[in-house]
This record gives sequence, structure tokens and C-alpha cells, in this order.
Amino acid sequence: MPGMLLSLGCLSPVPQPSAYTINSFFVALVLGGLVAIGEAAPVVADPVQNPMLTQTSQPVKTASPHIGSAMAVLATLQDADVLPPEGAPEANRIIRFVIQFQSVFTKSDDPAVQEFARQALARKYGGQAADIITSLRTTGWTAVVLEGLSDEEARHSSEDLQTLAQGFAPFNLTVEEFHRFMQLVREARQAFHTHGLEFGNIFLSRRKEMPGAGSS
Repeated sequence: MPGMLLSLGCLSPVPQPSAYTINSFFVALVLGGLVAIGEAAPVVADPVQNPMLTQTSQPVKTASPHIGSAMAVLATLQDADVLPPEGAPEANRIIRFVIQFQSVFTKSDDPAVQEFARQALARKYGGQAADIITSLRTTGWTAVVLEGLSDEEARHSSEDLQTLAQGFAPFNLTVEEFHRFMQLVREARQAFHTHGLEFGNIFLSRRKEMPGAGSS
């Protein structure tokens, strides 16, 4: 995968933010009510040239780590070269559901959603699953949670997963979108593994570069 090799070679302590991560930043602000939709600035690669990014990044660091964790997910998936081209309709859809599914698993009290997350983490972490889920509400996405959810989703048929539909609906999400998200995570894990890398290590590296890293 030449594209992925190029992406992996670009991993550095101070990366240039991609349109994916900058777009996810503004979508998260809008969904969180921190910036009105009409205030979103044009997407540019250099944050110094994007006044809105410069003005809002510091408040977001102290407001919530969830924005940074969603940005780290997009950056990690892009490093694995599993995302569609930036700016494509599918790319915008992925940015939205990465952010919104984080809201589902950090805020929803739907019994089916909570049980799905518990089962996903209990398979590997046993009695620690409850603590991981509690921590998730504060930190936002982590590699442990993403890997657990993606493994659990793969174990279920489409029919079984329909039990999650009611919990997803208030967040304007579908079971099909959840499958697509988890599929991307699995593809990224496999892509990194092929090159002797670990999804968790790449995600942690990206997470440290994003807003709110000190809070997660």
C-alpha cells in the first residue's frame, strides 16, 4: 500500500494537520455547540493561516478531551490509509459518525448500548470493563475501547446489531454506520499489523498531538 507507507512515514512529533483532522475539529465544535455553523473557517493545512482554528483551539483544550480524541481517531485511520479522499461525501460522513458514536458511548444510557460496550471490554479485561467504560466518559475514544468494540461488532450478525438501533437513533446514527466505523478500525489494525505496527501505539501518538491531551 504505497499510500499507507507514505502516511506512516509522515508520523512525527509535530505533524501538519490534515483536512480530516481540521474538519473533525470544526464538526466537533458545531455539534458541541461551541461554534455556530456559520462561523466555521475555510479548511487550510496550516493552522496559523486559519484564524478560527487559532482562536478556538485553547478553549477546547480546557473544555473537553473528546474533540481531541475524535481528531486522533481520524488521524490514525488516515495514517493507515483506509479513509476515502479528503473532501469526498463519504469522508464527511465518516468525520460525523466518528464524533457522534463517541457521544453515544460516552453519554447514552441505552441498556443495549451499555451492555454491548460492557461485553466488548469484558471479553479481554474482565472485571475491569466497568472502570474502562467509566473512564471513557471522561477521556473519549481510546484504542482499548475502539479495538474492543470493533472485535465485538464483528462477532454479531446484522440482525443481532439491530438491538442497538434505538440507542443510536437519538444521535442520528444507524447500525449500518456503526458497522462501517468498526470496519474502518479493523482495516486500520490489519494495515498497521502488516507493517509491524500496533494500532494502539499509533493512536496514542496521535492523541498526544491533539487538543485536550493533558485531560485524557
